[in-house]
Amino acid sequence: MMKRRDSGLSLYGVLMLTIALGMATAEVWAAETKAAPPAAKSVGAAKPVVKPAPPAAPKPSSPPAYQRAGKPDPFHPFIETELALQKKLEADLKKKETVQAAKKRLPISPLQQAEIAQFRLVGIAGDDRRRTAVVEDGTVKKFYPLFVGTVIGLSEGRVVEILPDRVIVEERIEDQNPKAKKAQIKRSTMMLRKEEEGIP
Repeated sequence: MMKRRDSGLSLYGVLMLTIALGMATAEVWAAETKAAPPAAKSVGAAKPVVKPAPPAAPKPSSPPAYQRAGKPDPFHPFIETELALQKKLEADLKKKETVQAAKKRLPISPLQQAEIAQFRLVGIAGDDRRRTAVVEDGTVKKFYPLFVGTVIGLSEGRVVEILPDRVIVEERIEDQNPKAKKAQIKRSTMMLRKEEEGIP
């Protein structure tokens, strides 16, 4: 009895499926027929279709002339040529040389306005760790202190050592020979003159 009932249900399911498919195909067929346009009835003679004339093509005009005002020259190279670069380097070198010459001509302190021989060492104070020397300018009668590293003289000499009785100054002398790699160093010694010796 159970088998009969199961087979009846399966037969009923198949029947319902067939009906549903039939209805779906009927709806699709109805949609297709409604979408097709009805055939036009020919009544009398057909009127000729008049198309509008295409617009006239514009005449080709000559291209506008190049206006150079405010624009870079198109024929000038973007990259500097070697000649222009060389001229620029030479101008920079001349400018640097004039700046160096101006520095040499304009002394920074009164100690750089006269030769070392013009200054007279009049006193030394301090201990082994730090000493200070005092020199007198013979022409203007002024006194100036000297420390290690002080620049003195027209050739930019530097105080390298201050001893209890003397001051040692080194000057670099530029050699006129361009092949010389090292500048010559001239050492000058300023001796402390004591009043006891009878030398003023």
